[in-house]
Amino acid sequence: MMLLLALGAAAATPQVTAKIKVAANTQPCAAAAGGRYVWVSEYASPWLVRIDPATNRVLGRTQIGFGSCGLGYGAGSLWVEDTSSNTVSRVSATTAKRIKAIPVGTQPYDATFAFGSAWVTANGSGEVDRIDPARNKVVKRLELPGAVGVVAAFGSIWASGSAGVVRIDPATNRVLTTVPLPHAAWTAASDDAVWVTNGNGVTPIDPETNTAGPSVVLGTTFLGDPALVAGLLWVPKVRANTVAVVDPSTRTVRQTIKVGLGPFVVTEVNGEAWIPSWNGRDVWRLRP
Repeated sequence: MMLLLALGAAAATPQVTAKIKVAANTQPCAAAAGGRYVWVSEYASPWLVRIDPATNRVLGRTQIGFGSCGLGYGAGSLWVEDTSSNTVSRVSATTAKRIKAIPVGTQPYDATFAFGSAWVTANGSGEVDRIDPARNKVVKRLELPGAVGVVAAFGSIWASGSAGVVRIDPATNRVLTTVPLPHAAWTAASDDAVWVTNGNGVTPIDPETNTAGPSVVLGTTFLGDPALVAGLLWVPKVRANTVAVVDPSTRTVRQTIKVGLGPFVVTEVNGEAWIPSWNGRDVWRLRP
């Protein structure tokens, strides 16, 4: 009986706790926690939306660059990549004002903050840029053709591109290794692996051996940016309006969850999943 209860709990469907409305036709893209708020980028408008997670209310908007999506939080700021403007907007989490528009490589695709710096992939110019928050400028550029996703894990920066996945040592700014992986795109990390989406699934990379394992096939050619939520890997299936929940330990799909229109990025915030609807006008908040 205890085993059956445990299995039932593991398979329980996550609960939608809120659908937070944003402006129409703005293509809400990604979310990040910073300070007291959750912030949502809007790809089709030059605004960063500030949400109070206690009330699920939109409190305000900050003007940033155009084509914003990936963002990270660190040094008291949000770091938002502006794909069309070729900048990273630094926004104060306290004042909600843009501090600086920092020029980066062309077509920035993803951003995170780790090891005291902001890290940005630039797909057009084929590079990973490191931004020093004390100087608000790029202090290192590392070549990575077709750069897409970036994640910090296991003492390193991992970035994906057309050649596969590079592992960068933040202490030396040197590429330690390149893991060959066709169609490498968006990235996330579990307790024992870095996960990278590819043409039809998600592939684990062992940080001990720097080798890719067998992919978990998800049967779609348009996967978004995943995240680890409550120990499970949530992978958005953009055109299907669903999220595949993958168990990293068994490397199987636990369940598939129906969400808003065009989920492109999943973000973990305090144990919950925040999923903006790229093709809709809301941000879904789910409790596992």
